Amino acid sequence: MRTSIICLIYKSVKYLKFVYEQILKYTDLTDTEFYFVANDANEEVISYLKTHGIKHYIFTNSPENIAAHNVTNYYVDNVYRAWNFGANMAQGKNIVFINSDMAFSPNWLDNLYKYHTENNCVTSRLLESGRYSSGTHGITFDCGKFLRDYDENKFLNAASYMSKDEIHEGGLYMPLLIKKEYFIKVNGYPEGNIVPGSDIFNPIIAKKYTDCIPGDKVFMDKLNTFGIKHETSFSSIVYHFQNGEMFE
Repeated sequence: MRTSIICLIYKSVKYLKFVYEQILKYTDLTDTEFYFVANDANEEVISYLKTHGIKHYIFTNSPENIAAHNVTNYYVDNVYRAWNFGANMAQGKNIVFINSDMAFSPNWLDNLYKYHTENNCVTSRLLESGRYSSGTHGITFDCGKFLRDYDENKFLNAASYMSKDEIHEGGLYMPLLIKKEYFIKVNGYPEGNIVPGSDIFNPIIAKKYTDCIPGDKVFMDKLNTFGIKHETSFSSIVYHFQNGEMFE
């Protein structure tokens, strides 16, 4: 199998339905699997996945990890653990990570593969709602901050206009296309944000409200030590609500 597309979900059937429909609508699933990781998910989410026959895996944190809730940033830690779990379940040679608060444009996946090489991992260019400032290569362009406000035509028109056949260094962190072997080679994401100056391959996980380096950046830094670059495809355009399940 060529590709495994992975999305975390934990409490919102609305987001689950939306992102699932988006993937089916805008993604060629030939030689590709798509599945959710039910990440400490509630019964409503798990029931919906089972009832509708949607491929998924259930991830449950250990009592020890749950006990760390008041020490580290438990939500972020849990996300990184679930990504690592989901990657290990992948049948594809390549993994694509997506967030549940995203919408897609035609050929977004093909346009990641267009620039995928033996020496890189590739992220999409995001149009973001403006709830937060956009990072490297991101564009603030409000097509709705919540699912109920989403203007799909506005986004698709903007995506068509802004798409460029270009690849640029760096960028945001998802959607991310990476070879599974590379993910395993660096042992995936750290289990949380890390203390600055700690060993990226044996990190100290940062406590709440302290200085830290985001786990996504640490992951990219680990890849870079093996000559694997982080690059952004300017022709793969994805919308980011910036209001995920946590804010529903």
